[in-house]
Amino acid sequence: MFIQSAKLSRIIHLLKTGKLLYEIKSHLRSKTGKRADKILPVIELEELIGDEAEMKLTESDGIDGNVTDEELRTICRVVGWFKPETIFEIGTFDGRTTLNMAMNAPPSCRIYTLDLPRSKISQTRLRIKTGDLKFINKERSGARFTDTPFEKRITQFYADSAGFDYSPFYNSIDLIFIDGSHSYDYVVSDTRNCRKLLRNGKGIIIWHDYGWHEVVKALNEFYRTDPFFAGMKNIRGTTVAVLIAR
Repeated sequence: MFIQSAKLSRIIHLLKTGKLLYEIKSHLRSKTGKRADKILPVIELEELIGDEAEMKLTESDGIDGNVTDEELRTICRVVGWFKPETIFEIGTFDGRTTLNMAMNAPPSCRIYTLDLPRSKISQTRLRIKTGDLKFINKERSGARFTDTPFEKRITQFYADSAGFDYSPFYNSIDLIFIDGSHSYDYVVSDTRNCRKLLRNGKGIIIWHDYGWHEVVKALNEFYRTDPFFAGMKNIRGTTVAVLIAR
């Protein structure tokens, strides 16, 4: 019922804003042509960061929409190894990854996490995949870190990632985790925006769901066409892609 209502509201919004044709074209592009094969080099995590990174985990009971346990361990090991002072996350969902990143980061680390509120689901700037709607339809974002000792280090923002004002965070973030909408347009938009956040152009970007068709297509294009992203790797046994920009 929610999904059908959201789709109808979206159509009405697009008609009002004159963007219906653009969204239809975006949808058709996602459905036509050969499905993109994954081309990022596949490596063991240890090849990237060594095998000495410590890791702590909590909230191990994952649900649909969370990263897998192996992916959570991968992300936490990267955070523990890199020791970022600032983290920016797109796609808070229930806050499971947010909480675990906070647990593995230095005590001084600040985490900023951005999520689309359910009330804005029909008003996004870009196309949302139907498969994403159920993850947006929740009472609150970040429930897993609420009322934990780590909550005070986490700042939540509620907005469309394609319309969010990132400028206060330009050149100030050490590690970025992108796990927002899985449409091609959003992956491209989120990646371009997050590149501007890296401190002096250096740091780590982690993407989730390098396995969803449109995520694969977008990241493959960055890897092929932009030298900045030529170092992207896919961690074996996961849908995690990682770039260490040095």
